Amino acid sequence: MKPLSEMTTEELSAALEALDTERPRDTALRLALYLELRRAAAEEWVFEAEGDDLPDD
Repeated sequence: MKPLSEMTTEELSAALEALDTERPRDTALRLALYLELRRAAAEEWVFEAEGDDLPDD
């Protein structure tokens, strides 16, 4: 398994879905995954926004 900080939003979302089935009461892990998902989503959004400013070649 990858470290949380290296997972994509898709991987983190899948991990959260799996957690619902496998360990629905693991609040600490759910919180860690959720916080990493927010971080990853924010990073992806920033990179996409920066890419929009680039001129087309």
